[in-house]
Amino acid sequence: VVVKTFEPFDPRRIDQAIGLGTRYLCSAADKQGQFNYEVKVRKNKAKVMNTYNVLRHAGAIYSLVDSCYFNEQTASARASYCGCAPDTIRDTVQWLVRETVLPIPDLGLVGVYKPHKTHKSSKTVEGRLSYRLPLGGQGLAMIALSMANQVQPGLVEWDAVEEIGTFVTQHFQQEDGTFYSFWYPFKEPFGPCDKPKRSLFYPGEAALGLIYLYEGLKDQGKDDAAAVYLEGAAKGLEALANEREDWEEEAIPLDHWALKATARILSHLPEARHDKLLKHAASVLTTIYAFEEDLLSYDEELGVSTMGTLLEAQFAMLPIFHEKRSYYDNVDQAWCLAEKVAFLLCEAQDQDKPADMLGGLPHNLKVKNEVDYKKKANMMENNIVRTIKGSDGFYQIDDTQHVLSAWLSYKEALESGLSEIDCSQVALPPLIDSLFDGLKAGAGQKDEKKTKRKKKKKKGKRKG
Repeated sequence: VVVKTFEPFDPRRIDQAIGLGTRYLCSAADKQGQFNYEVKVRKNKAKVMNTYNVLRHAGAIYSLVDSCYFNEQTASARASYCGCAPDTIRDTVQWLVRETVLPIPDLGLVGVYKPHKTHKSSKTVEGRLSYRLPLGGQGLAMIALSMANQVQPGLVEWDAVEEIGTFVTQHFQQEDGTFYSFWYPFKEPFGPCDKPKRSLFYPGEAALGLIYLYEGLKDQGKDDAAAVYLEGAAKGLEALANEREDWEEEAIPLDHWALKATARILSHLPEARHDKLLKHAASVLTTIYAFEEDLLSYDEELGVSTMGTLLEAQFAMLPIFHEKRSYYDNVDQAWCLAEKVAFLLCEAQDQDKPADMLGGLPHNLKVKNEVDYKKKANMMENNIVRTIKGSDGFYQIDDTQHVLSAWLSYKEALESGLSEIDCSQVALPPLIDSLFDGLKAGAGQKDEKKTKRKKKKKKGKRKG
């Protein structure tokens, strides 16, 4: 694989990053279809950890299918990096079905179990599966399996995917549209429950999964069956909007799954049902922007998957709010910051790691605030610069998955009028500006170092 060097904010850098990230997801899956979920890198040696997360397995399938089949903006480049995709999708989907999609006692339906079948040793099936079925697992599995079935017809029985959807709408969802977070099949409290803790993000995952199931069934002409799942998704998102309507800004979660679901469902719903969902999405974006400003200004570690998920939410909804600015008045500022963060994440992908992990992204970028005495500004804050100092050497599959999804969403968002915003006229906080200015300076330093190394090599050859 030839990796080219571009200027920090060259659009071709995103294109290359998408290709490298896609290749990494393929290379991170073994022949049994299981991803290298957690990897620690020390002294340029990688060690795969014995941990796993079923939800993130499904999420990785989702990003891989999106990258190689559904993102129209990358269609002309796919052939160069998607040759691995068909086999990887087949193997990872078959693993997901084999290890996690199993019958639920007394319901006549299948569901997605966590932990997966072989993750915990036990003498009995009940012992292995005595944990719980998470709502989020059902949602992400519906997304992954529905998408995979569209590109490899017959890979999964649609009846099984529909049973998962029925499990969600009939047994997780309550009359008011809200969802329970877990289902306990073999031990107390038996059935649906929010213990040990209600998940803030599972409802959005479930809603998005139901939308993908709806679309998959509708493509088969099963309109009546599909309608049930669309209504379940709509009621779930409306329930979130109702619940959070009076919450303080700092209490609203950074719920990117709910915003991705909102952006996708609007074209399927009558306009009369849009207002509530758009107001909720605007409140989440407001919280995201405030969080993003603090994170990029002050934190010593920048969570890569966290930044990726924030971008997924922003790139999903900002094209809509660009046309409906009465709902959200910070479109320009949010877009210009999000666009720069997308390129910052290319820097995360470029961090040193073993060659066979090319394209993977670390869990955290390390950042340091330092005083630049050359600036001599009156305000001390304006003398501080933020500099990337490397990564934490820890890799989870969802770090690459979320950022890849964010880059793909960015490419889609560029097709809207957002690309016409002049970001040179949009001011960002000084500390954030210094971080991005540092990328430009760092690029020059890298090029200078490469030139010096090349000169040394040439001198060495002459001496020889």
